[in-house]
Amino acid sequence: MKVLVTGANGLVGANLVRELLHAGHEVRAFVRQKSDRRSLEGLAVETVFGDVLDADSLKPAAEGCDVLFHAAAVFAYWNHPAAALKKIAVEGTLNTVNAAHAAGVGRVVLTSSTVVLGSATEKQVRDESSPGNETDAYSAAKAAQEEAGFARAAELGLELVAVCPGMCLGAYDYRLSPSNAIVCSYLKDPWKLTWPGGCNLVSVRDVARGHLLVAEKGVPGERYVLGSENLEWPAIHRLIAELCGASPSKYTANHTSAYLAATAQEFVSWLTRKPPLSTRTQAKMVGRYYWYNHERAAALGYSPRPAREALAEAIAWLLSTPHIPMPLRAELQPLAEVYAAWETLRASAERLRQGKAPARSRKRTA
Repeated sequence: MKVLVTGANGLVGANLVRELLHAGHEVRAFVRQKSDRRSLEGLAVETVFGDVLDADSLKPAAEGCDVLFHAAAVFAYWNHPAAALKKIAVEGTLNTVNAAHAAGVGRVVLTSSTVVLGSATEKQVRDESSPGNETDAYSAAKAAQEEAGFARAAELGLELVAVCPGMCLGAYDYRLSPSNAIVCSYLKDPWKLTWPGGCNLVSVRDVARGHLLVAEKGVPGERYVLGSENLEWPAIHRLIAELCGASPSKYTANHTSAYLAATAQEFVSWLTRKPPLSTRTQAKMVGRYYWYNHERAAALGYSPRPAREALAEAIAWLLSTPHIPMPLRAELQPLAEVYAAWETLRASAERLRQGKAPARSRKRTA
């Protein structure tokens, strides 16, 4: 099978490319000319340069492909205006769907998010039928993306299915998404704060495998949650501390204190030009439960690993990057399972290196 992956250099995209290669598929990676492509280094993919906001660059990229995975997106709660987030999400998706139809692609798999299914103030597990209730710019953009994508695909008679990942943890996240940032933020926090509420943690490798399952078996017009364990934040922070050999949480923040702290961190970031550990948008999520059920995907064969394993793998990779500064790394005493996770990552990379030809690139122009 020949596939096109938009946003192939992102956290989900880079892991999806690897799973596709492991499965023996021919992969075409669609990325922007000036994007950071370290996550694709050494992979036997055909790299095509373009932009999802440039419709003319998408159609030739989709030519000859059987499936198009649309993973291009901006996942951010800082420094991205709401209008820009929505433009990339909606216009980029419409361009992608149009290009897939024009090129005769059989199916589009849209990478959405569980945030479109909303959250709750109580320990409530939501599913694909749950109504959205999030009002932040990122969540609104993802909801608009889904709506526009499904509507246009229906108009064109094109098969489109959406996947809704939970909080993705794992390797090849060079820009540091808000999901892996939960590990770094906790380790860098001198107070080791925790807070009420919870979220659904999942290995990005499982999310990538879920994309393939949905591409092969998913019902057109449906959503599929790709998540794993629903945990409360104190439990998540305990796991991070244990796996890293770091101090456990000392204090619990409430909504007000979290918001004030985030405000201060945003001010410091404005001065230093470095991303804040948390933002006011994220502080508004304190006390809410982003818990989801993945039974619909499980019926297709989706079987994610536990959150502890996902965290161990994410920590293993993060410790090899500047996302966790060297002085902080020197203070940590990771457990053996973190080192084992690192060896698993290395072995997986070696299998790809031995089993595939050198990477190649080409540039398409409108």
